[in-house]
Order: sequence, then C-alpha cells, then structure tokens
Amino acid sequence: MTTRRPSLLEPSRLEPVHLDLRKVFLGGIALWTVALVVSLVLVATGQVGVRIPWICAAGVALGGLALLWERRNRART
Repeated sequence: MTTRRPSLLEPSRLEPVHLDLRKVFLGGIALWTVALVVSLVLVATGQVGVRIPWICAAGVALGGLALLWERRNRART
C-alpha cells in the first residue's frame, strides 16, 4: 500500500487557525520596547552607536501600525 504525499498545488484540507492578532502584535511591541530601552542604555554607556535605537523605535512604530491595521480589519472577519 502506498501513501500519496500531498502536493503543494492542492488546496489544504485543514481548517484555518484563528488567532487574536492583537496579542501577537502587542507581544512584538513589548519586545521591541525592551530592546529600545536596552539599546538606549548601551548608547548612554558608549557601547553601541545611535543607529540601533532607531531600528528598535521603527519596530515599535511598525507594531503600532500593525495594531491599527488589525483594529480596522477586525470587523471584516
């Protein structure tokens, strides 16, 4: 007896998993915020340059935009 492997071209038979994206985005924002605080301390002590806190701040900002997107699209589902 041979078992047939699923093809990438066939649609999945699995039901989609529904996630609360707010929790996912808030978790990401929290991690970026911690990284921002740590990087600011490292900048203050002269360990790293000023570029790293800007990257962390961008992560926080993008997380905020993701929250706005989730809030706008929550009613559509």
